[in-house]
Amino acid sequence: MAYETKHRNDVTIITIFLSRATLDKALKFKEYIMGEIEAGATKIIVDLSPCDFIDSTFLGALVASLKKVMAAGGDLKLVYDNQAHSVIFGQTRMDKVFKIFTDLDEAVESFSTNLTENL
Repeated sequence: MAYETKHRNDVTIITIFLSRATLDKALKFKEYIMGEIEAGATKIIVDLSPCDFIDSTFLGALVASLKKVMAAGGDLKLVYDNQAHSVIFGQTRMDKVFKIFTDLDEAVESFSTNLTENL
């Protein structure tokens, strides 16, 4: 399986085990994550750390997922620590759309930090 879903409390973590997250994988990923959202996941982290390359089509699947989870009152955050290949986030301005973390634990903690900040 190219994806693995784990849970830490109420945070759903989906790790993408693809070296190249591209057009031919985007549709199946979108179906997969939409299924998680429809099942009630509202705090989602997509861990892209194993990916060496992410294309714009795969980013589009992430954007569609973000829109759907936000409509349900949730959020979707990314973990991507490959600085050499993260240029796509800057070029496409997706670094302004997504909260991107280099550390999974930080991303998980950010959900509880947001909760206390909103109180």
